[in-house]
Amino acid sequence: MPRLLMVGLSHHAAPLDVRERVVIDEATWRLHAPDNVCTVLLSTCNRLEIYAWIDDRAQAQARLVQRRLAKAAGIPLAELKPYLKTAVGAEALLHLVRVASGLDSLVVGEEQIRGQVREALRSAEACQNVPAALRGVFQRASESARRVRGNTQLGRIPSIASVGVNVARRVMGMSLEGELTVVLGAGVMARAAAEALLASGARVHVLNRTPAHAERLMGSLRGAAEIGSLEELPRALAEAVLVVCATASRNPVVDLARVQAALPVRGARPLVLLDIALPRDVDPRVRELPNVTLIDLDDLERLCPVDVNTRHAEHRRAEELANEEAARIAEWLRLRDVSPAIAELRTYAESIRVHELRRSASRLRDLTPEQVAAVDALTAGIVNKLMHGPTVALRDAAARPGGLDRSRSRILRVVRPPRGRRTA
Repeated sequence: MPRLLMVGLSHHAAPLDVRERVVIDEATWRLHAPDNVCTVLLSTCNRLEIYAWIDDRAQAQARLVQRRLAKAAGIPLAELKPYLKTAVGAEALLHLVRVASGLDSLVVGEEQIRGQVREALRSAEACQNVPAALRGVFQRASESARRVRGNTQLGRIPSIASVGVNVARRVMGMSLEGELTVVLGAGVMARAAAEALLASGARVHVLNRTPAHAERLMGSLRGAAEIGSLEELPRALAEAVLVVCATASRNPVVDLARVQAALPVRGARPLVLLDIALPRDVDPRVRELPNVTLIDLDDLERLCPVDVNTRHAEHRRAEELANEEAARIAEWLRLRDVSPAIAELRTYAESIRVHELRRSASRLRDLTPEQVAAVDALTAGIVNKLMHGPTVALRDAAARPGGLDRSRSRILRVVRPPRGRRTA
């Protein structure tokens, strides 16, 4: 039976220097993706996962996806494999629901991942024909995440960007009210950071390589936040108290030389750099500079404040709901799989009805058209009533793990009688 496969890595097992080497965009993945397996790429700042719809050769196809992932990243599989996680079937379904709900995130419950899951499916559909079952799994996982978040306090937990701003403020030990802060980038994370900074009362400048892109993203924030070009970065480093880096650049945007050049202008004023980009926007060597504090994704995992009393109970409730939702999706898949058997059973019964009516045609030829219609309706009703029991049995069996295969094989022995056996 076809089922879901997940191969990937995340902040749970892979350190930042490994994750940033495995940043793969949709175009790169499509160049290396297996030709005979439909896949969905989910790439975020803390994970890169490949979801595939596979047949019963789970181990072989998992190894194939692992090899292609390593090739796309340009890393030997032997070097990458210790950080990879593989899940198949029910385990993969639960993992996807947990990911979409934010339960597997660095900041548990963060709000952006659900949208990233939806976007991953849209990107896959733009490149290939996605099987209806795989599309349905992703759509249902997104809806499951909405229910998990709606029925717990997870929906009130902020994004990584806003948590990062709070951590930076705590490290700085000062209020941001009226202070100049800078956001680099024009993506979802950049907008979330700008919103968090504005909420703290800071003055916000958003710098991007293409200012028009930043203006479109910021939308209602325009006016509250000033928009500029990355050419203004040297001045920003010289004047801002906090710079949040969230670009999509493949190379560091804030390099060592830029920061060093800004220090004489700053004097003794400290500079905090919050790097929430993957790959990293900030050269790690700036940590060695005086009066400069760098906070990256690994630091956030270590410094992120946790409200233990609130989160423990909510996390446990959310995990229970995620398990229920994953079981619901698995049941939908089993019911979907049984539909062809039900259709085949009903087709077989209808063929017997039609065959018998044709055999009796000579005895019914004196009937009026109204009487013929009545006989047709009568026999169709009998077939429908006879099929009700087996149809319900198949659906009930599909709702139980393992029950479908046994029930379907018994019914199909009736639907497909041995060769030579008459159907009437």
